[in-house]
Amino acid sequence: MARWFFGPPLFDRVFVRTGGSCLPTAPDAATMTSASVASLQACRAAGGRWAGGHDVSGHCFLLIHSALFLAEEAVAPLLAVLSDRRHTLPALTTARRAALAATLGLVGVWVFMLYATARYFHGIHELLSGTVLGVAYWAALYRSGVLGPA
Repeated sequence: MARWFFGPPLFDRVFVRTGGSCLPTAPDAATMTSASVASLQACRAAGGRWAGGHDVSGHCFLLIHSALFLAEEAVAPLLAVLSDRRHTLPALTTARRAALAATLGLVGVWVFMLYATARYFHGIHELLSGTVLGVAYWAALYRSGVLGPA
């Protein structure tokens, strides 16, 4: 429903606007045109492949945004408790310590996934655009006062 109303995903639109298109890979797919195939999903379903254009790293976008989101929602309140001079780390409940450990462990996994993405899947421009968009999306939600404190 959302795709019908809003059209192709934002990253697919960026790809097409920067010169990307769907190229046929099979002989029977030669009738497809780049105008008729405006998303990666539709391109693959038609038997084609994305070529050219700027492919924003969705992995970087999601991993950066998720890490910042988790830090805002889980780590920031715990750090606020620790910054109070009356509380020390032993004063934290076992559940809060477990939550902090799990949060840091998850962020560690995400850092490794970012490394793998950077090493094997994208160029520097794609990584930078995904990172900038991930930080911008987080900042728009949390620093503007929509979800977090202003």
